[in-house]
Amino acid sequence: MKNNKAVVPIISSKDTIKYKTQNQIFNLNRNNLLLTQTPQAFRFKELYKITKNQKNKVTDEATLFINNDFKIKFIPGEKANNKITYIDDIKTPKTFYGIGFDIHKLVENKKLYLGGVKIPFHSGLEGHSDGDVILHAIIDSILGAIRKKDIGTYFPNTKQFKNIRSPKMLKPIMINLNKSNFFINNLDINLICQKPRVSKYRDKIIKSVSKLTGINENQINLKGKTVEKLGLIGKEKAIACETIISITKYD
Repeated sequence: MKNNKAVVPIISSKDTIKYKTQNQIFNLNRNNLLLTQTPQAFRFKELYKITKNQKNKVTDEATLFINNDFKIKFIPGEKANNKITYIDDIKTPKTFYGIGFDIHKLVENKKLYLGGVKIPFHSGLEGHSDGDVILHAIIDSILGAIRKKDIGTYFPNTKQFKNIRSPKMLKPIMINLNKSNFFINNLDINLICQKPRVSKYRDKIIKSVSKLTGINENQINLKGKTVEKLGLIGKEKAIACETIISITKYD
Protein backbone atom coordinates (compact mmCIF):
# COMPACT_ATOMS: atom_id res chain seq x y z
CA MET A 1 0.00 0.00 0.00
CA LYS A 2 2.99 2.32 0.24
CA ASN A 3 3.32 2.27 -3.53
CA ASN A 4 -0.23 1.43 -4.68
CA LYS A 5 -3.74 2.80 -4.29
CA ALA A 6 -5.32 -0.64 -4.30
CA VAL A 7 -3.99 -4.14 -3.54
CA VAL A 8 -6.13 -7.22 -4.18
CA PRO A 9 -5.23 -10.92 -3.78
CA ILE A 10 -6.15 -13.23 -6.68
CA ILE A 11 -6.12 -16.95 -7.44
CA SER A 12 -6.68 -18.87 -10.66
CA SER A 13 -9.93 -20.69 -11.34
CA LYS A 14 -10.04 -24.46 -10.87
CA ASP A 15 -13.39 -24.62 -12.70
CA THR A 16 -14.23 -24.28 -16.37
CA ILE A 17 -16.39 -21.17 -16.62
CA LYS A 18 -19.03 -20.41 -19.26
CA TYR A 19 -20.21 -16.98 -20.29
CA LYS A 20 -23.77 -16.43 -21.48
CA THR A 21 -24.84 -13.47 -23.55
CA GLN A 22 -28.33 -13.40 -24.98
CA ASN A 23 -28.83 -16.90 -26.44
CA GLN A 24 -25.16 -17.77 -26.87
CA ILE A 25 -22.78 -19.49 -24.47
CA PHE A 26 -19.01 -19.15 -24.71
CA ASN A 27 -16.15 -20.99 -23.04
CA LEU A 28 -13.77 -18.69 -21.21
CA ASN A 29 -10.03 -19.31 -21.07
CA ARG A 30 -9.21 -20.19 -17.45
CA ASN A 31 -5.71 -18.78 -17.86
CA ASN A 32 -7.23 -15.33 -18.28
CA LEU A 33 -9.60 -15.57 -15.31
CA LEU A 34 -8.74 -13.92 -12.01
CA LEU A 35 -10.71 -14.81 -8.90
CA THR A 36 -10.47 -11.93 -6.45
CA GLN A 37 -10.28 -12.64 -2.74
CA THR A 38 -10.64 -10.70 0.49
CA PRO A 39 -9.32 -8.85 2.36
CA GLN A 40 -8.73 -6.13 -0.21
CA ALA A 41 -6.79 -2.96 0.64
CA PHE A 42 -7.40 0.56 -0.70
CA ARG A 43 -6.33 4.11 -0.02
CA PHE A 44 -9.24 5.63 1.79
CA LYS A 45 -9.39 8.92 -0.14
CA GLU A 46 -9.86 7.27 -3.54
CA LEU A 47 -12.18 4.58 -2.23
CA TYR A 48 -14.41 7.12 -0.49
CA LYS A 49 -14.61 9.32 -3.55
CA ILE A 50 -15.76 6.63 -5.99
CA THR A 51 -18.02 4.92 -3.45
CA LYS A 52 -19.90 8.11 -2.61
CA ASN A 53 -21.06 8.48 -6.20
CA GLN A 54 -21.82 4.77 -6.75
CA LYS A 55 -25.53 4.12 -7.35
CA ASN A 56 -25.57 0.45 -8.32
CA LYS A 57 -24.74 -2.56 -6.15
CA VAL A 58 -21.27 -4.04 -6.63
CA THR A 59 -19.85 -7.32 -5.33
CA ASP A 60 -16.50 -5.91 -4.18
CA GLU A 61 -14.57 -2.66 -3.99
CA ALA A 62 -12.16 -3.82 -6.69
CA THR A 63 -15.08 -3.56 -9.13
CA LEU A 64 -15.36 0.16 -8.36
CA PHE A 65 -11.67 0.72 -9.04
CA ILE A 66 -11.81 -1.17 -12.33
CA ASN A 67 -14.98 0.65 -13.44
CA ASN A 68 -13.30 3.97 -12.72
CA ASP A 69 -10.02 3.03 -14.47
CA PHE A 70 -8.03 3.02 -11.24
CA LYS A 71 -4.93 0.83 -11.25
CA ILE A 72 -4.97 -2.22 -8.97
CA LYS A 73 -1.92 -4.10 -7.75
CA PHE A 74 -2.82 -7.81 -7.88
CA ILE A 75 -0.90 -10.19 -5.61
CA PRO A 76 -1.04 -14.00 -5.25
CA GLY A 77 -3.84 -15.14 -2.95
CA GLU A 78 -4.32 -18.42 -1.10
CA LYS A 79 -6.66 -21.27 -2.02
CA ALA A 80 -7.16 -21.99 1.70
CA ASN A 81 -8.51 -18.46 2.19
CA ASN A 82 -12.19 -19.39 1.97
CA LYS A 83 -14.59 -16.55 1.42
CA ILE A 84 -17.60 -16.40 3.74
CA THR A 85 -20.74 -15.33 1.89
CA TYR A 86 -23.39 -17.93 2.67
CA ILE A 87 -24.14 -20.04 5.74
CA ASP A 88 -22.67 -23.13 4.07
CA ASP A 89 -19.32 -21.31 3.84
CA ILE A 90 -18.88 -21.44 7.61
CA LYS A 91 -19.92 -25.04 8.18
CA THR A 92 -16.83 -26.70 9.58
CA PRO A 93 -16.02 -30.17 10.88
CA LYS A 94 -17.15 -30.64 14.48
CA THR A 95 -14.47 -30.75 17.15
CA PHE A 96 -14.92 -32.45 20.52
CA TYR A 97 -12.78 -32.76 23.64
CA GLY A 98 -12.46 -35.48 26.25
CA ILE A 99 -10.59 -35.87 29.53
CA GLY A 100 -9.33 -39.07 31.08
CA PHE A 101 -7.96 -40.01 34.47
CA ASP A 102 -6.63 -43.19 36.05
CA ILE A 103 -4.67 -44.16 39.16
CA HIS A 104 -3.29 -47.49 40.37
CA LYS A 105 -1.30 -48.63 43.38
CA LEU A 106 2.24 -49.87 42.90
CA VAL A 107 2.91 -53.44 44.02
CA GLU A 108 6.09 -55.47 44.06
CA ASN A 109 6.77 -58.44 41.80
CA LYS A 110 4.75 -57.01 38.91
CA LYS A 111 5.90 -55.51 35.59
CA LEU A 112 5.36 -51.78 35.08
CA TYR A 113 3.78 -50.71 31.79
CA LEU A 114 3.30 -47.05 30.87
CA GLY A 115 1.92 -46.10 27.47
CA GLY A 116 2.43 -49.67 26.28
CA VAL A 117 6.13 -49.57 27.18
CA LYS A 118 7.71 -51.89 29.76
CA ILE A 119 9.53 -49.67 32.24
CA PRO A 120 12.27 -51.07 34.52
CA PHE A 121 11.12 -50.30 38.07
CA HIS A 122 10.93 -51.89 41.49
CA SER A 123 7.13 -52.33 41.25
CA GLY A 124 4.27 -52.56 38.80
CA LEU A 125 0.74 -51.20 38.81
CA GLU A 126 -1.94 -53.25 40.50
CA GLY A 127 -5.14 -53.77 38.54
CA HIS A 128 -7.48 -56.21 36.86
CA SER A 129 -5.48 -55.58 33.68
CA ASP A 130 -1.81 -54.62 33.40
CA GLY A 131 -2.66 -51.31 35.12
CA ASP A 132 -1.25 -49.07 32.37
CA VAL A 133 -2.58 -45.71 33.62
CA ILE A 134 -1.54 -43.84 30.47
CA LEU A 135 -3.45 -46.05 28.06
CA HIS A 136 -6.43 -46.27 30.45
CA ALA A 137 -6.61 -42.48 30.67
CA ILE A 138 -6.32 -42.19 26.88
CA ILE A 139 -9.19 -44.66 26.42
CA ASP A 140 -11.38 -42.70 28.82
CA SER A 141 -10.56 -39.38 27.14
CA ILE A 142 -11.52 -40.84 23.74
CA LEU A 143 -14.76 -42.25 25.13
CA GLY A 144 -15.48 -38.92 26.76
CA ALA A 145 -14.97 -37.01 23.51
CA ILE A 146 -17.31 -39.30 21.56
CA ARG A 147 -19.72 -39.51 24.51
CA LYS A 148 -19.56 -43.31 24.88
CA LYS A 149 -19.47 -43.75 28.69
CA ASP A 150 -16.22 -45.06 30.22
CA ILE A 151 -13.59 -47.79 30.10
CA GLY A 152 -15.39 -49.95 32.68
CA THR A 153 -18.40 -50.23 30.38
CA TYR A 154 -16.36 -52.06 27.75
CA PHE A 155 -13.80 -53.79 29.97
CA PRO A 156 -15.43 -54.70 33.30
CA ASN A 157 -13.60 -56.58 36.04
CA THR A 158 -14.61 -60.01 34.81
CA LYS A 159 -12.70 -63.20 34.15
CA GLN A 160 -12.72 -62.45 30.41
CA PHE A 161 -10.47 -59.41 30.85
CA LYS A 162 -8.28 -60.64 33.70
CA ASN A 163 -4.64 -59.55 33.12
CA ILE A 164 -5.47 -58.16 29.67
CA ARG A 165 -2.79 -55.93 28.15
CA SER A 166 -3.92 -52.35 27.72
CA PRO A 167 -2.95 -52.10 24.01
CA LYS A 168 -5.58 -54.78 23.38
CA MET A 169 -8.12 -52.58 25.19
CA LEU A 170 -7.19 -49.51 23.16
CA LYS A 171 -7.31 -51.26 19.77
CA PRO A 172 -11.13 -51.76 19.47
CA ILE A 173 -11.67 -48.22 20.75
CA MET A 174 -9.45 -46.86 17.96
CA ILE A 175 -11.13 -49.05 15.33
CA ASN A 176 -14.54 -47.71 16.36
CA LEU A 177 -13.22 -44.14 16.40
CA ASN A 178 -11.89 -44.40 12.85
CA LYS A 179 -14.99 -46.15 11.51
CA SER A 180 -17.09 -43.29 12.89
CA ASN A 181 -14.99 -40.74 10.92
CA PHE A 182 -13.37 -39.26 14.01
CA PHE A 183 -9.76 -38.12 13.79
CA ILE A 184 -7.46 -37.18 16.66
CA ASN A 185 -6.04 -33.65 16.49
CA ASN A 186 -3.81 -33.78 19.54
CA LEU A 187 -3.30 -35.63 22.80
CA ASP A 188 -1.88 -34.12 25.98
CA ILE A 189 -0.74 -36.44 28.78
CA ASN A 190 0.15 -35.70 32.40
CA LEU A 191 1.89 -38.62 34.10
CA ILE A 192 1.80 -38.01 37.85
CA CYS A 193 4.46 -39.94 39.76
CA GLN A 194 7.41 -39.39 42.04
CA LYS A 195 9.39 -42.00 40.14
CA PRO A 196 10.29 -43.20 37.54
CA ARG A 197 11.49 -40.01 35.88
CA VAL A 198 9.31 -39.34 32.85
CA SER A 199 12.03 -37.53 30.91
CA LYS A 200 14.05 -40.74 30.69
CA TYR A 201 11.27 -42.64 28.89
CA ARG A 202 9.33 -39.82 27.20
CA ASP A 203 10.42 -40.56 23.64
CA LYS A 204 9.74 -44.30 23.94
CA ILE A 205 6.29 -43.73 25.41
CA ILE A 206 5.34 -41.15 22.78
CA LYS A 207 6.52 -43.46 20.01
CA SER A 208 4.46 -46.30 21.48
CA VAL A 209 1.31 -44.19 21.88
CA SER A 210 1.76 -42.88 18.33
CA LYS A 211 1.89 -46.43 16.98
CA LEU A 212 -1.13 -47.56 19.02
CA THR A 213 -3.32 -44.59 18.07
CA GLY A 214 -2.09 -44.11 14.51
CA ILE A 215 -1.37 -40.41 14.99
CA ASN A 216 1.91 -38.57 14.46
CA GLU A 217 4.33 -38.22 17.35
CA ASN A 218 4.17 -34.42 17.03
CA GLN A 219 0.47 -34.58 17.91
CA ILE A 220 1.29 -36.08 21.31
CA ASN A 221 2.71 -34.34 24.35
CA LEU A 222 3.81 -36.08 27.55
CA LYS A 223 4.55 -34.18 30.76
CA GLY A 224 5.86 -35.58 34.01
CA LYS A 225 4.47 -34.21 37.28
CA THR A 226 5.67 -35.03 40.78
CA VAL A 227 3.67 -34.35 43.93
CA GLU A 228 6.57 -33.17 46.08
CA LYS A 229 6.63 -36.52 47.93
CA LEU A 230 3.07 -36.04 49.20
CA GLY A 231 0.57 -38.87 49.67
CA LEU A 232 0.69 -42.33 48.12
CA ILE A 233 2.13 -41.03 44.86
CA GLY A 234 4.84 -39.10 46.67
CA LYS A 235 5.79 -42.21 48.65
CA GLU A 236 6.10 -44.18 45.36
CA LYS A 237 3.09 -46.30 46.22
CA ALA A 238 0.90 -45.18 43.30
CA ILE A 239 1.00 -43.61 39.83
CA ALA A 240 -1.73 -41.52 38.24
CA CYS A 241 -2.34 -40.11 34.79
CA GLU A 242 -4.65 -37.53 33.28
CA THR A 243 -5.18 -36.83 29.60
CA ILE A 244 -7.08 -34.44 27.38
CA ILE A 245 -7.79 -35.18 23.74
CA SER A 246 -9.15 -33.19 20.83
CA ILE A 247 -10.93 -35.03 18.03
CA THR A 248 -12.71 -33.91 14.87
CA LYS A 249 -15.60 -35.60 13.13
CA TYR A 250 -15.91 -35.44 9.34
CA ASP A 251 -19.32 -36.25 7.84
